[in-house]
Amino acid sequence: MLVDNAIVIVENVYRYMEQGVPRITAAMKATSEVAYPVIGSTLTTLAAFFPMIFWPGIMGEFMKYLPITLVITLFSSLVVALVINPALCAYFIKVSGNGDNKTMDADTISEAGEKPIEIKGVLLNSYYRLMRNALDQRLIVMAMAFIILFILFQIWMFYVGAEKAVEFFPPIDPKDAYVNVEMPEGADLEYIDRIMKKIEIAITGHAGDTNDPEKFKIEDYSTAYTTQSHETLRGDKFMGPSDLPNVMHIYTKSVETTGSSIFEQNSPNHIGVQFLDFEDRITPSVADLDKIRNRVKYIPGAQITVQEAQEGPPTGSPINIEISGDDFQTLGQISRQVREILQNIPHVMDIQDDYTEGIPSIQITIDRQKAALFDLSTNWIGHTLKTAFNGLDVSTYREHDEDFDITVTFGESDRKKAVVLKKLMILSPAGLLVPLTTIADIKYSGSLGDIVRINHERVVTVKANVDETKIPGPVARQQAEDHLKSFAMPSGYKTKFTGEFEDQQESEAFLTRAFAIALFLIFLILVTLFNSVTQPLIIMTSVILSLGGAFLGLTIIQSPFGVIMSGVGVISLAGVVVNNAIVLIDYTNKLVARGFAVSDAVISAGATRLRPVILTAITTVLGLLPMVTGVSYDFHRMAISYTSDATQWWQSMSIVVIFGLIVATFLTLVVVPVLYSLFNSMKVGGQNLLDAIGRWYWWPVHYWVGESVQTR
Repeated sequence: MLVDNAIVIVENVYRYMEQGVPRITAAMKATSEVAYPVIGSTLTTLAAFFPMIFWPGIMGEFMKYLPITLVITLFSSLVVALVINPALCAYFIKVSGNGDNKTMDADTISEAGEKPIEIKGVLLNSYYRLMRNALDQRLIVMAMAFIILFILFQIWMFYVGAEKAVEFFPPIDPKDAYVNVEMPEGADLEYIDRIMKKIEIAITGHAGDTNDPEKFKIEDYSTAYTTQSHETLRGDKFMGPSDLPNVMHIYTKSVETTGSSIFEQNSPNHIGVQFLDFEDRITPSVADLDKIRNRVKYIPGAQITVQEAQEGPPTGSPINIEISGDDFQTLGQISRQVREILQNIPHVMDIQDDYTEGIPSIQITIDRQKAALFDLSTNWIGHTLKTAFNGLDVSTYREHDEDFDITVTFGESDRKKAVVLKKLMILSPAGLLVPLTTIADIKYSGSLGDIVRINHERVVTVKANVDETKIPGPVARQQAEDHLKSFAMPSGYKTKFTGEFEDQQESEAFLTRAFAIALFLIFLILVTLFNSVTQPLIIMTSVILSLGGAFLGLTIIQSPFGVIMSGVGVISLAGVVVNNAIVLIDYTNKLVARGFAVSDAVISAGATRLRPVILTAITTVLGLLPMVTGVSYDFHRMAISYTSDATQWWQSMSIVVIFGLIVATFLTLVVVPVLYSLFNSMKVGGQNLLDAIGRWYWWPVHYWVGESVQTR
């Protein structure tokens, strides 16, 4: 898009020079001829992207840099095209003259204007014949254009949309993954370390058959990290820690106390898995993630989930259910039931919630009356319990120059057993040993965990991922909604689907409004530019018809319509399509004003603008091809790269623009002239009809007036 304005102006200057116009005069006259349509076309493109600057939320923070960058660069390209390019053309472009060209001065051009391009050559003659036939069958051409749009949309719906019509973001092959481990509350570091080592060994592939708990054996931890040889897509050898071909590094983080949300992509206790670079992978890293899930899902003692590192803005999980109510323990019970429901839905995985029961505790309630019978105070009983479990320094032991504390406490094994409390004896002031159970009531309980509030309500969130290679996320979410409809929710408690679903709805609503505002702004600019309503309608019709190319491209790559990327592509396409149509219609109007017949004007204008329209399409397509194919030049390695992880992000947007522009090029050169001719005929026909109605309406008046004159 950056070179579109320059192409139009430079090509027009070159065409003037071909007709014998001096270089400086050609640069001035050619630039002034297309200045207004070029400015108008740039404004329409800016209008297409301008509403996206106000994208709300986290998604807006992620995407707003695209429209801001485009607005600044397109405005800069307009200044360069209008100011710098004409001067460069006047200085550098030299057209070798031929005998047929005569030098024209400025007065000649002002009086007669430049000449439309001469119809000669295979391409222009073919275009001339095509346009003559199209103008003879205008209604058929327009009907075919809309029928083709409908057919292309139906083909996309049949092959792609029937299974998954819309996606929020395209699926991305992850660079990293996290095996998150939620430990039981109160687990000590030794227990945590033992579980983490089991998971590490499973990931490395040294734990035997991990799908069968009976065959799952944990070997010596040190032997699990025997490196294995692998080969990258480029043929390079490397030593990896796992039998999985894409795993480059494995690292572990274990902590005893946690203070962050378990919904973070890397929880406090996690094992990180780093994959090869995208261009080095022989197989997708998603396949390795599935194998890791199968290897760790039978390991007992903790809740294990596998989470791929999130690329782009945080959008939540495909299934994200917020359960709100007053009682926190009731919310925990409901969340467990919801998790059981989700487990029965095929291809739903990594189910978890953020409900925490708190650290298990033991409450010892002293019966003061019974304790008083033995002359025991609560302070003394508490001191005894503290000594038993925390220890009491009674003396010191000196060895050489160091002092060591002598601490009286229970043995380590007894301190880990709650049953010893029932055997604990309290020494009374009278020297009697009184069982703790005689003077106190011992109860096992748990404290409240972290309580999350949203809009002043207590909320527990249940989230899950979906294997979208087997079932689309929206389908799985709809199944979850259907299952929850039959779930008897207690009074005062409710569920709400949020996460990716909520973000998608918000983005869809914004992009719909942005597209409507963009169309309105484009239409307003076109009405101002042409001082007409029908001609902007012609251009807007070509924008709608160009969507057929977008659906064709999505069908070829078997891609659903991406709310973000495909949506941005459609808005971009609208701006580009309008540009060529503006220049074409503006030149057609000038030829009609010179006295050309409408049919001759549309053909001459189309033939004259054929070269810049095709050049614009070719440069745009070539500029977007690396985003589609991944072929680019790696300046770091000084080599050609045939794959790129950026392709995963931008492919659908690029495909929409490329195929939409290919179709739009045909529309600009054929359908727009046909519509121009058709609307002109309707205008002339309407005017003739109004004249006929006026003559019929005023005929009695003229008749009686004429009779009275004759009578006199």
